Amino acid sequence: MPSGILAEMTQQEVASFAPEVVVLGIGSTEPHGPILPYGTDYFQCDALCRRAVAYANERRARVLMYPTLPVGNNVNVKAFPFACRIGVRTLMCVVLDILAALEEDGIRKVVIVNGHGGNTDALRAALREHFDRTPRERRAFVCLTTGLPSPQVQVPPTKPSPHGGEAETSRMMYLRPDLVRSDCLQDLPLGVPSFELPPAERLYFVHPWHCVVPLGGGGDTRAASADKGRAILEGTAEGLGEFLIRLSREPWHPDFPYAPR
Repeated sequence: MPSGILAEMTQQEVASFAPEVVVLGIGSTEPHGPILPYGTDYFQCDALCRRAVAYANERRARVLMYPTLPVGNNVNVKAFPFACRIGVRTLMCVVLDILAALEEDGIRKVVIVNGHGGNTDALRAALREHFDRTPRERRAFVCLTTGLPSPQVQVPPTKPSPHGGEAETSRMMYLRPDLVRSDCLQDLPLGVPSFELPPAERLYFVHPWHCVVPLGGGGDTRAASADKGRAILEGTAEGLGEFLIRLSREPWHPDFPYAPR
């Protein structure tokens, strides 16, 4: 079976593979503090997509991995230098153009894997615009996820962090230990609002990232380990891979994923 990694396949291999599902990873290149590299979100997103696609295709799915995008939306990270960014509408247009191209190539099932929290709202808006602008008879089913952890894989607990904390550090220790400054592991400061705010699920606002994570990353990273990172990443890849298998095997129709009318 071909790998399913589009960038590594020939034209003939792609044609004979006849993909049923396309996976599109969207990452970011941005500051991650004194411990992790700028490419943390890109490396993690790309690795998750690769592992999930490989898992699915080894089990006779037909899933094609589109190249992972390394730049996303970082409008609230401007206080840090070289936070690579494109605008909200630009990101939406890029995704919409990719979806239109995939539909022209006959793809009717697309899974977008988001590797950066700042992309979320733009990607959700892009999915709504795609649904509105594309005729039902050729509109691909497009879904968005950050990963689907397998219930069969035991994931070790980690201390919560909004950015650059124990979980991210553990995943990078597993993926790219050469890029982790392990000698800098520490309890990184987190910003605290000057008054009590309602829970995040009830009150939304764009966070000025330099206030949330003053050093570019935040949270206690001292318990991070490659073993934790492997469990988190591989468990998430297996769960996503299982979903890709089911998606690949289901016949598409204009009302997908609901029963045809």
